[in-house]
Amino acid sequence: MTDETTAIDRPTYDALVEMVGGDRGFIHDLVDTYLTDAVQQLADLDAAVKAGDASALTLPAHSMKSSSLNVGALELARLSRELEAQGREGQIDGAEERVAEAHRLFASVRTSLLARRADDAAASRR
Repeated sequence: MTDETTAIDRPTYDALVEMVGGDRGFIHDLVDTYLTDAVQQLADLDAAVKAGDASALTLPAHSMKSSSLNVGALELARLSRELEAQGREGQIDGAEERVAEAHRLFASVRTSLLARRADDAAASRR
């Protein structure tokens, strides 16, 4: 079970911040892009499930996996990897449940990332 305190792997997120030289503005833009893109990827996964099209799971799951790894959403990345593999194998069974879980995980990831941004903003005002 992932909650807002564990949705983001702190060392992974901190490594990302370090990689961009501590540029919090860039990180915030990256997070905004991630959040926007993830909403579309989830909608694409929903559409694939609704259509019963296993192969249509592959691209949005791959994108969600990669971007989630970058921001430290490791559990969501793991689940996305499973959905990607399922799409590549042409298997739709169980995808509906996995996509529903991806929605739940994303909600926690979103909350966690927005909390990190708020913490960063508060720290910069001190």
